[in-house]
Amino acid sequence: MIDNKKISPLQFGLLVAIFTIGSSILLTPSGLANIAKQDAWVASLFGIGLSIIVIIIFSILARRYPCKTFVEYCEIILGKWLGKIIAISFVYFCFFGASSLLFDMGNFMITQIMPETPIEILNIVFALVILYGLRLGIEVIARTAEIFFPWISLLLLLLVIAVIPQIELTNIQPVFEADLKTVTHGAIVYASTAGMPCVVFTILIPLLNKQKKIGRTFVTANILGGIVITVITFTSIGVLGPDTTSRVTFPSYVLAKKISLADVLERIEVIVAIIWFITLYFKIILYFYASMIGTAQILGLTDYRPFLFPFVLLLVTHSLIMYPNTIYEAEFNNSVWVAFALTIGFLLPILLLVISILRKKMKAILK
Repeated sequence: MIDNKKISPLQFGLLVAIFTIGSSILLTPSGLANIAKQDAWVASLFGIGLSIIVIIIFSILARRYPCKTFVEYCEIILGKWLGKIIAISFVYFCFFGASSLLFDMGNFMITQIMPETPIEILNIVFALVILYGLRLGIEVIARTAEIFFPWISLLLLLLVIAVIPQIELTNIQPVFEADLKTVTHGAIVYASTAGMPCVVFTILIPLLNKQKKIGRTFVTANILGGIVITVITFTSIGVLGPDTTSRVTFPSYVLAKKISLADVLERIEVIVAIIWFITLYFKIILYFYASMIGTAQILGLTDYRPFLFPFVLLLVTHSLIMYPNTIYEAEFNNSVWVAFALTIGFLLPILLLVISILRKKMKAILK
């Protein structure tokens, strides 16, 4: 293993929960409302179920190949050269995910908070923080998650409690109006951002100091993050309505602007911004870490840090040229990204698992 640092199951679970919440807390409600309207929260619940299935597959693979990463699964199961070729697609998936989220961060800042600041400067500054975190290593990142998770939970609780009085039940009615096809579409879109990308944790599983019950921790943490997304989606629709939620890019941020308690507690949208910056940072750094470890293993290197700085520069450049505008990004995320995530985060793990089982049976027969 390239990185010999160790993390605890608790730290692993917290990273999974934060990664699941990640960008989804700000972006997912809009995408789901655009598909399933007032039943977006129902689609989110179905998406949690689909994500559980995906994560169980990751856990089975990890149990069959202990102390091995996804890249190593590919080489063991598919052979050295074919395995490396397939592993490259996994690495690019992780790198693309990090670039996309870095763009989202910069786009949020220039549209909502600092409109006169060039997005290039914001992305570079945020990327330098990511660089610093990866230089310190995954153990430090995991310990940092332990520090920030209680604050994330507290701020989320405050947000939900503050908007409950403004929920209009008529906004979520009629319930279950969307047909099964629509709900399934929404569930797949949800899973493409909060479930299938958890394939990056197949890089972290070998670093656990206790491998027992890892599947249970993995699933529980993802469900916890999924519940948060479902609640935020429900409150966004309940307060803003399905039409407004589907039209705005950052519905939960707009939702926070409407908070007003006794004319004292108002305009606390900064809470949502803080939550998003923290969770987004962890999601980007985990995506990027997986791409670094994967690249190093494909090339047969013993350390990823020597090429960390050039890859960070490539990350910033990629984030600036990948989307010409936010409309293009929205269309891309609902079509191309979903297909990409389905391929790398669902179909490929299933294929690896099936081939692994068949190879084991063939060996048993030949003996």
